[in-house]
Amino acid sequence: MAESSPPAVPTPRVARRKIPKPVVLLARLIIIGVVAWLLLGLLRGVDWSEVGYALTHLSPWQIGVLLICIVIRRSILAAPLALLIAGLSYLRAMISDVAAAAVATIAPSPGDVVLRLAMLRSWGIDATDAASGLTLSTTLFYVARLAAPLLGFVIFWAAGDFYAPFAWSGLLFGAGAVVLLVGLLYALRAERTAATIGRLLGRLIRRVRPSSQGPAVWEERLVSFQSHSAGRMRERGWLAMLSQLLLIGVEAGVLVLCLGFVGVKLDGPTVLVMFCSFMVIYPLTGLPLMGAGVLDATYAAFVSDHTAVEATDLVAGLLVWRVAVQFLPVVVGLLIIVVWRRFTWNG
Repeated sequence: MAESSPPAVPTPRVARRKIPKPVVLLARLIIIGVVAWLLLGLLRGVDWSEVGYALTHLSPWQIGVLLICIVIRRSILAAPLALLIAGLSYLRAMISDVAAAAVATIAPSPGDVVLRLAMLRSWGIDATDAASGLTLSTTLFYVARLAAPLLGFVIFWAAGDFYAPFAWSGLLFGAGAVVLLVGLLYALRAERTAATIGRLLGRLIRRVRPSSQGPAVWEERLVSFQSHSAGRMRERGWLAMLSQLLLIGVEAGVLVLCLGFVGVKLDGPTVLVMFCSFMVIYPLTGLPLMGAGVLDATYAAFVSDHTAVEATDLVAGLLVWRVAVQFLPVVVGLLIIVVWRRFTWNG
């Protein structure tokens, strides 16, 4: 008679430390209060009838120019995906990027990543290629986003003016960009570290799920992912990074164009201030809804300190800019998702 195996000892669950609800509520109230204070300061002197007139009286050629700028902007945003994911065409990279941007605007952050991976898988892209390309392109995007204030400060200073808030913003976010870039370069060279992390991850997963694959499999996966990412970066990484730096200039240029279309006089000094101010606060676009409220009020404060542009014109230009770069891509992205899902299901 075979001996019965001893009963399995249940693994104790480690209780997660949750942040107390009063602390979360207090943090939200503080954020709402700060945003409300910034918005009130901006909107207090706005003539909304003039804003409405500016928004509804764009000429057809101005609307056409904005549409062209939107297409250029989206093509630059999609460039890293097309460069870093083998087998992905430029058109499909743009489609994936617009669709994911729409999801990221209206849903929590992981949703856009899940959609990107699903779309890439439906197009026959290898899973390692997809995960590697998405990771690299996202990292390069954040490096550029954090480097933007430093570039804006340098341009403003080189033009002959020094502004302390620009300097502090450039120093703070520039340091973050350097740290992130150094970490990326180290990860691309650290094959042994990837192997060690893979083994540790495999052991942890084996403890939680005994039926899962062992440390050797996870080690092989991490090493493969690391070597694949390093190879793609060596081949096309510099082009992807240049595209992200170009994106910063295009983003600032589109906003300056929108301000010009609502009646702001675009002379040299004014354009310099508007251009550099947006670059300095560019990291705020990483907030929900592209920093709606916070970014607008901060931008208006910077521009007002150095130019004679009225708050009414600034608000009108910012609204045109948000419709162009935020609202329209969401509408197009949702339509793309509907068409893609129908095509996928039919296929």
